[in-house]
Amino acid sequence: MLRSVRAVIVVGLLGLVAHAHAAPARVAQDDPHPGIHRERWEDGTTARIHLVRVDLTSQEIALYATKESDSGLTPSGYADRIGAQVVINGDSFRVAGYVPRGLAIGDSTAWTNTRDDEHAAVLHLRRIADGTHERTAAAIAPPELVVSPGSLPQGTQGAVSGRPLLVRAGAVATSFDCGDPTTLACTRAPRSAVAISEDGNTMWLAVVDGWQSASLGMTAAELAGFLRDRGAHMAMGLDSGSSSALVVDQTLVSAPSDGTERRVANHLAVKFGALPRGQLVGVVCRDDVIACRNDSSLRLPGATVTLDDGRVHTVASDAFYTFANVTPRLACVTAKKAGFQSKHQCQVVESGSLSYNSVALVEGEDPPGGIGPCVCDASPPDHGGNHGNDAGRQDDVPPPAGCCGAGGGGGAFGGSAVLSAICLVWVRRRRVIQTR
Repeated sequence: MLRSVRAVIVVGLLGLVAHAHAAPARVAQDDPHPGIHRERWEDGTTARIHLVRVDLTSQEIALYATKESDSGLTPSGYADRIGAQVVINGDSFRVAGYVPRGLAIGDSTAWTNTRDDEHAAVLHLRRIADGTHERTAAAIAPPELVVSPGSLPQGTQGAVSGRPLLVRAGAVATSFDCGDPTTLACTRAPRSAVAISEDGNTMWLAVVDGWQSASLGMTAAELAGFLRDRGAHMAMGLDSGSSSALVVDQTLVSAPSDGTERRVANHLAVKFGALPRGQLVGVVCRDDVIACRNDSSLRLPGATVTLDDGRVHTVASDAFYTFANVTPRLACVTAKKAGFQSKHQCQVVESGSLSYNSVALVEGEDPPGGIGPCVCDASPPDHGGNHGNDAGRQDDVPPPAGCCGAGGGGGAFGGSAVLSAICLVWVRRRRVIQTR
């Protein structure tokens, strides 16, 4: 966290600098993993910037935000905990209990005692299927769009808050609060930040070393200009000062002002490699998935269930479907049967576990032209204005009912522990029958 005593030291150091600092120049770069590019920029003694560019379209790259039970770890400790290749520190926080000051979500669950407000921006992330291609979707909601976990896109797996907003719609933010004791926006200091491109395909993580002779640091406006010049459409600051740290492949690549990493509340991480798989299962029923468990006449054998990666399962007499080896993400299925209205329905798939997405169909015919593919708002949202794939969209507007919205999202077995237990009993009984 930024400390006022540090500000006094920095102000004194800045008084010794008589010449204008040069624009940063790239002095080193490498590609530690496909889709992950690392650079170091310097401008003499004023600033040393560590920058990581991440290809969010890669099927082998996923983002993670810290879950509450992992609070209080150093970035290196969090990298070890989840096996991440890149980790940056997250939001500013209250030291007692390591509670982030803004909204925090990890492992698809919001932290207790955290919420968004009009001062913080929020980076939210989720895994999606874009046609048959899987990728990561991430976006930054600006401070005035106060969000809640329920207003974020369905399937949101993580969120990290930060301040100040640095870049909005491709331009440096128009004003910074020089009196904010949390950010010290107008003082050169160590800083951390995250940025997203206009098309949502690229993310940048930046850490500026500061409060040391080799690198005094940057102001918020200076870092904003640097990220804008790299291509950032939206960018926000993370906790800065002594908390700023960047870890790449279990190595601390930045130089924290204290000489060592600090324990922080939460983190933003990048993992490369084959993602751990889960299993999506469910039952196709007429009208009511609960009743059809004990009433076989309500089951719909012969129905086809198509997963958003193109796989198709035709259910047998038990009306049960299963898709194995599904990467953790918001997975959508389309269920169809002659004489019934087709239905799209989505559910978050968790790694190493069964995720339930049973579907109830009602009699009738599809409207002319059908209901289309189950995309479930797969386009990365744009919070910065009328730009990008979702021009002018706000994420507190729910998707249409029947396509992963209020009318179909999650399924009857999707969000209820009781119904999940019922489905688990069904799964176990079916497996016993199959092994006889």
